[in-house]
Amino acid sequence: MFTPKTNYAKIAFDAILFFVSTGQVGKTNESKISSDLKLKMACIVSIYDLNDNLIGQYGNVNPKNDLLYDEIIENAIGAASKDKSNKPIKNDQLNQIKVFVDVLSSPHEIEDKAELKPQKHGLIIKDKTGKTGFIMPNMKGIKTVDKQIEKVKFDYKITEDVENLELYYFKSTRYD
Repeated sequence: MFTPKTNYAKIAFDAILFFVSTGQVGKTNESKISSDLKLKMACIVSIYDLNDNLIGQYGNVNPKNDLLYDEIIENAIGAASKDKSNKPIKNDQLNQIKVFVDVLSSPHEIEDKAELKPQKHGLIIKDKTGKTGFIMPNMKGIKTVDKQIEKVKFDYKITEDVENLELYYFKSTRYD
């Protein structure tokens, strides 16, 4: 059974356990939430099997909730049940998963893509129609900014040339 090392991963893991077991969302009273979890921040929750294969991921680069606590719970449940690339997590898998929470910085516009370091910076691309896609930093097999751009354009079906796109970067801190 996964033993979270941080409070963020524990909240996500507990939310997944409760949701998969009961189909319900369990939350703590706001008065018991620590101040770091009351910040308005974005996060991505990732679920891996014991062989380090990604089996669920959910979140966004901009927060949807006022509290990071609510963001973690919503994205944990999304990673367990709404990831279109993977099947929902089942009860018999709960002893065979690891959970990570990536807390993201606010996005910053990129003036020069030479500023980017793919191992350190995630990338957000926005086209003229408002279609947006992103990639996390330090993705396996992605070593250059051009590869990051290519991957985001492919995954999100963005067809405009890079000169016509808005580029933003963010940093991520991973908690397990």
